[in-house]
Amino acid sequence: MALACALSAGNGARVEEVKKSGAEGRSVAESDTGLTASLVGGRYRLLEVAGRGAMATVHRARDEVLGRIVAVKTFREQAPDPQHQLRRHGEMEVLAHLNHPSLVQLYDVGTEASADGTSSVTYLVMEFVEGIDLRQTLRSGPLADEDVRRLGADLAGALAYIHSLGIVHRDIKPANVLVPDPSPRTGRRLPVKLTDFGIARFVDAARLTQTNTTIGTANYLSPEQARGEPVGAPSDVYSLGLVLLECLTGRIEFPGQAVAAAAARLFRDPRVPQELGEPWVSLIPRMTALSPAQRPTAAEVATILTEAATEVLTPSAQAPTMLAPTVPDPADDGSTRLLPAPPPRPPKAPPPRRRSFAPRTVAAVVVLALIVLVVVLLAVLRPSSGGSSQQPSPSIPASPSIPGPLGTHIAQLERSVRP
Repeated sequence: MALACALSAGNGARVEEVKKSGAEGRSVAESDTGLTASLVGGRYRLLEVAGRGAMATVHRARDEVLGRIVAVKTFREQAPDPQHQLRRHGEMEVLAHLNHPSLVQLYDVGTEASADGTSSVTYLVMEFVEGIDLRQTLRSGPLADEDVRRLGADLAGALAYIHSLGIVHRDIKPANVLVPDPSPRTGRRLPVKLTDFGIARFVDAARLTQTNTTIGTANYLSPEQARGEPVGAPSDVYSLGLVLLECLTGRIEFPGQAVAAAAARLFRDPRVPQELGEPWVSLIPRMTALSPAQRPTAAEVATILTEAATEVLTPSAQAPTMLAPTVPDPADDGSTRLLPAPPPRPPKAPPPRRRSFAPRTVAAVVVLALIVLVVVLLAVLRPSSGGSSQQPSPSIPASPSIPGPLGTHIAQLERSVRP
């Protein structure tokens, strides 16, 4: 896997992709560093080169005291830029003030004797990030919308932080954005890192460039940078807008050679496709407004993109629609279709009520019981027929007439007990 250093090698320099090549233990006395010591600063053992530019070389190194991997950036004595010493000290001053999860962290600074002993080599020791830069990531095409929202929120938050300290980066571009590998322990995404403060400066510091001299990368310059005017925090916001647009479309908005690319933004605004949707169709035109005063602050951009990223990650408040399972359709050609949802179950019927006897039925039963009792008593009290003189048996009075089936049963009972 390619290794990305925590800070690129210099202004406008192409950071090289270097694979692990078994360079551990190699002598530090290399022609491009001018160092003679086996350990830089007595503790940092240089391993393979992670990047090389016009002003400096970045090595992957091991901190022998703390046992961790770091990035060591060494500055050449013979650099094309005559003011490289001022820039070097400016970078140290900037990095020493920074402490943010989306910015590289400075661990140490120092000087080391050169090979001939006539001069010294300055070095910075910084956080080393395993991953690749955003420029390499975009070679595979545009990023997903939700990934750009999170990436943009990280970068805007980092810019808001450095702007609050009075620092302007002045070289926001994909090559200066590191995309770390996921966390080896949790597998979670780590915040992207904004790198290379080699040309950053404090807003109120003395300018290091000559009049009408432009510093930055032509494809991502702000209009005020292209005109050679003083720049402030809005310049970083403009460049970030171009980087986010490239992440969404996969193409550089102002391509070409330096002069043509720089001049193009003075004659037209960036083209933001409407199909990108919100928040991009409203946010990026504001970020890339020609007038710096019309651009939002980095803090405002961070708030908008953080809220937009939260909306993507938060599930909808509505209950999910439950679909019936899919089953093969014999009449189809192997495709599947959705079964219709089953009809709603009818409400349960109330439990049956106990049948109660009507008052008329109760009265009829009572009357029947009384009649049976009378008949039994009459049968018991009837005199015996054993004497010589027979007396006529008393007649049994007829029971009252009762209509219906009950009356019929009573009449049959009376006939059965009569002599």
